Amino acid sequence: MSAPNPWLGRPRAPRPPPAPDPDAVRLVGLPRRRAAARAVNDVVRGVDVRAFGDGWTVSFLSGYYTLCHTLDQLLDAVAPPGERELLRATVLAAADGSAGRG
Repeated sequence: MSAPNPWLGRPRAPRPPPAPDPDAVRLVGLPRRRAAARAVNDVVRGVDVRAFGDGWTVSFLSGYYTLCHTLDQLLDAVAPPGERELLRATVLAAADGSAGRG
């Protein structure tokens, strides 16, 4: 039996599971994510939001960009705190409106 390796250290605790996203079901699929991106681009100036399979990319005029995988991350990136709920309603309405379009 070999001696334990002192360089490995203590094992890390497992990561907690991510919190459930209540809006995730309403934003499943690329057509719904594209509709959400269009809604954000129509309302918020100075950003370019594009949809991909797992979320959105947000590009700013400064050249900075970020990846967002949930609606909350997207809203944190583009909206001031006082306008998040109105933008959330706008994005979800656009996503729900694209459901019948295929």
